[in-house]
Order: sequence, then structure tokens, then C-alpha cells
Amino acid sequence: MDLFDLTDHVAIVTGGNRGIGLGMARGLAAAGAGVAIWSRNAERNAAAAAELQGIGADAVGVECDVSDAQSVGAALDATVDRFGKVDSLFANAGTTGAVKFEEMTLEEWRLVIDVNLTGVFLTSQAAAQQMIRQGSGGSMVFTASLAATFGIPQSPHYTASKGGVLQLARAEAVRLARYGIRVNVVSPGWVATEMTEGVQAYKKANELAMARTPMRRWGTPDDFAGPAVFLASEASRFVTGAELQVDGGFRAS
Repeated sequence: MDLFDLTDHVAIVTGGNRGIGLGMARGLAAAGAGVAIWSRNAERNAAAAAELQGIGADAVGVECDVSDAQSVGAALDATVDRFGKVDSLFANAGTTGAVKFEEMTLEEWRLVIDVNLTGVFLTSQAAAQQMIRQGSGGSMVFTASLAATFGIPQSPHYTASKGGVLQLARAEAVRLARYGIRVNVVSPGWVATEMTEGVQAYKKANELAMARTPMRRWGTPDDFAGPAVFLASEASRFVTGAELQVDGGFRAS
């Protein structure tokens, strides 16, 4: 359907060289979008871009630390120089860690908040400014988590950061609608990525996660291809300030 056609569309995917971000990038590329993969790992960026080029997409890797304003600015400039514009941003880069709240250091707290929340602020602000200059609107999608609404006792910094992402998206959706810019959130459930390898390997935790997931399977990165295309495309032109749960029914159970 034309509603889902992303020909001539340019998307940025932060943290797009693996996991959920790469799943999103694959979907966007398959729908015809040009894709800029942003992350700190240049080698992985190049590999992801090469994979997308292999399916006929115009793709490039851009080295970027999303928690650093200068790095974000340089990455945006490089992307615009390469493609001429930005139509969508998928602010997906994130990190986590397991630590008891009463033992958490300020450095551990700041690391997660800086990447997961400040990184979304910096990248979305830069993308929004570019979209406003272009005058043609756009779409921004933030990756949150079920942790935005459920407390995870071993990762309070991660939980706080994702709750912040959810509320930041709502505030930006209200502010940026006047420019034709939509802002939405994707909230993953249990997804099989490098970040969740510990849970997957721990039998009891794995069983508990699947018992609470009605579809009785782990999500995969490719489960995010369709949602990404929908939220980038004209198919979602009146959708903003929304949270799309991609969790196999976890929150409904």
C-alpha cells in the first residue's frame, strides 16, 4: 500500500547497528527509506549499513555518542550532508545495568540516564530543529520499555530513564504538533537481544518472563520492523503522543 511506502524518506536510527534498532532499520530500508545508523561503534555501524545496502537501501553509518551534544550535532550535519534532509528519527540507543539501589553510585546512575534519557533529548531536539527548518513535518519515535510503568528493582536507573522517555515524548508531541512533527513511543516487552542475554540464560527468570507473556515467546528484533514503518509513514499521519506496546501481550496479562 502507498500509505506504507517510504521511497525518498530519510530515517535516522540511533543504536541501529544491532538488536531492536537494527530490526527497525531493516523494516525502514525494506520499505524504501534511506537510513543513517548512529552509534559509537563505527565498525558495527558499517556492518549494519552494508547489510541494508545488500537489500538495495541507501544506508550509511555515522559515529555518534548520543549523550554528547557536539557529537549529536556533528552526526546530524553528516546525515544532512549525505541525504539532504531528515524525515524521521528513531531514538533507540540505550544501555542498562543491574545494581542494588542502596549500593548504586552516582556514576552508575549518570551513565544510564545520560544515554537513555539525555540522549533522547539531544537527538530529538536536533532532529526537530532540522525538521522545522525543512518545513515539511516529520516523525520521531522513542524506544521506551515496560520498565517505564513497572518497577525493576535491580535497575532503578533504567526504570527512571524509560519513564522519563515516555513523558518526554508526550511533552514533545504536544509542542511539536504545530510543526507537523509527530512523536510516539514504542515500548518493547521481553526481546531476545544482547541486552537480555542474562535473563535468557537464567532459567528461572526466563520462565517467569515467558509465563507473563501471553504469546509465550521472546520477541525478536524483526518484530519491530512493521511498527517502525507504520510510525514513520503516512499510515500514522494522525497518530502522535501514543505508546505502542510491542510486548506479546505482557502488559495486558
